[in-house]
Amino acid sequence: MIMSSPQLFEEAKKYLTPHQQNLLNDVETILSKIDANEKIYDYAFFVAPIAKAYEGFLKDFFLTIGIISDNDYESDRFRVGKTLNPSLRYKRFSVFQKLSDIHENGEELAENLWDAWKFGRNEIFHYFPNISQNLSRNEAEDRIDLLLKAMIKAGEFLIKNKDTISRSRSDYR
Repeated sequence: MIMSSPQLFEEAKKYLTPHQQNLLNDVETILSKIDANEKIYDYAFFVAPIAKAYEGFLKDFFLTIGIISDNDYESDRFRVGKTLNPSLRYKRFSVFQKLSDIHENGEELAENLWDAWKFGRNEIFHYFPNISQNLSRNEAEDRIDLLLKAMIKAGEFLIKNKDTISRSRSDYR
């Protein structure tokens, strides 16, 4: 891949706050300013601003569909990754399970959001001993596209399922 699709950026921005859009703008700037032939050890910094936007987007999305409370949303202790982790789906705090419960396609969406979180955020910001986590430019751009597509999919889900979601909101608050 030479550069992430401008169309993906524009589509994702439709579902984001102005702050989150600015983070995507930063990624677009980074992609356009750094030559593809540069010899950089780790391109993870390409992904960092969009990973930050993704975390904010997910918190907004979870609040909008009513599967987290205002207190969770505003808390500095709420952990998106923990609540989205499918391994913890049977815990009472599981956003993964709540999303699965509110719609027949909820589990598929939860899996998609988790995969984007795991590969586009966790593997970017965490260090795992004995595992090389250095990203090539192409790998970084693939992670960027993964995050963009997850935001688009969640945004489309929200629009397509407004009625179902508004009826189920009170069940999770």
